[in-house]
Amino acid sequence: MKKWSLVLLVVAAVMPASALAQHSSKAAEAKPADSSSQTVAPKAVTISGQVSEDEKTLVGDDDSIWVVSNPSVLAGHRGQQVSVKCEVHSGKNEIHVFSVKMSLHEVKYVSKSGDSAFRR
Repeated sequence: MKKWSLVLLVVAAVMPASALAQHSSKAAEAKPADSSSQTVAPKAVTISGQVSEDEKTLVGDDDSIWVVSNPSVLAGHRGQQVSVKCEVHSGKNEIHVFSVKMSLHEVKYVSKSGDSAFRR
């Protein structure tokens, strides 16, 4: 008899706690997310390409054209191959440039096994 009364006491104590836990998780799911509290900072990405002649656009290595929102950063890099660290606004195909680095092209030498250098 004592065993059953102890079991009933434990069940009576656990039931309200589990019901409360289920209720609070459903309330959190139903609560609408406040967009002002969830601000996500845009990531900075690196894009390589050539600066246009008017220094207002960047033509990427994959032939994508990006309009630069702050073209004063690209001043003096007309027609040069650069890598820019920027924030991308893909809806408008626009970038905001943070920093500019000159890209150095490596010269790659290609040889064929049929060339005269490999003949004996």
